[in-house]
Amino acid sequence: MSLKVDESWSFVSSKQRQRWLWWVEEAKTGEVVAFVFGRRTHQTFRALMTLLEEARISVNRWITDAWCRAAGAGLL
Repeated sequence: MSLKVDESWSFVSSKQRQRWLWWVEEAKTGEVVAFVFGRRTHQTFRALMTLLEEARISVNRWITDAWCRAAGAGLL
């Protein structure tokens, strides 16, 4: 399965209180297979990867932007 991982942000009350939505979608269909809310940190990215592991989703190919690759260093 080819999966695309991406993130988007917003804030709560002020820009100092950023919240990020991270999601993984199937590359061909766009179906979201996992998502998490959190900060833009390695820990939040790892939580997303844990959801995929628990769902036993096998990934043959990752599609990412540069930051997701950096966050997932050693995980993707």
